Amino acid sequence: MSVEFRRASPEDARLLAETRRRAWDTTYRGIYPDAMIDEYDLEAHTARDAARIADPANAVFLAMDGAECVGYFTYGPYTYGRYKDFALCLNSLYFLPGYRRMGLGRRAFAQLTEFCRERGIEKFFCGCNCHNLPAQAFYRAMGGVVGAVHGGHADRAEDQMYFEFQTVKKPAQPKVSEGRKV
Repeated sequence: MSVEFRRASPEDARLLAETRRRAWDTTYRGIYPDAMIDEYDLEAHTARDAARIADPANAVFLAMDGAECVGYFTYGPYTYGRYKDFALCLNSLYFLPGYRRMGLGRRAFAQLTEFCRERGIEKFFCGCNCHNLPAQAFYRAMGGVVGAVHGGHADRAEDQMYFEFQTVKKPAQPKVSEGRKV
């Protein structure tokens, strides 16, 4: 199995929307209302993805195992407005079952971090559903720090938390040598 990341083209909008539907079914079943997943509007999501792909401010990547799309990630301006003073957001990061815990998320993070460093962007953030515990563990493992939590909604799909990431490597601290007593 050799998964490659490739930038999405306008022709990929439907493939991206179909992959999202599959990812949501396994990620959010039991968190989001069943109707939100079962009545997923493929046409509306395809149109939104086409617009996102066409917008040069966004980076949209598909994870391809041969001809099969097994995940995707997107980054750019925050899709739903602003978050603090952050200019860049990891708007989505999903892999289908069977492709999780294989290092693909780490590869996506490495790509995003390199993108930020090349442009002098010192930090980025991402949102995460408060009930998506595997995603929370992953973001913490990637160095994310929780910056805000908005939970307690009647609709669990609305419970969100925000992870903040630093892209600047911190300088190594000089080692303090202990003096020897003679």
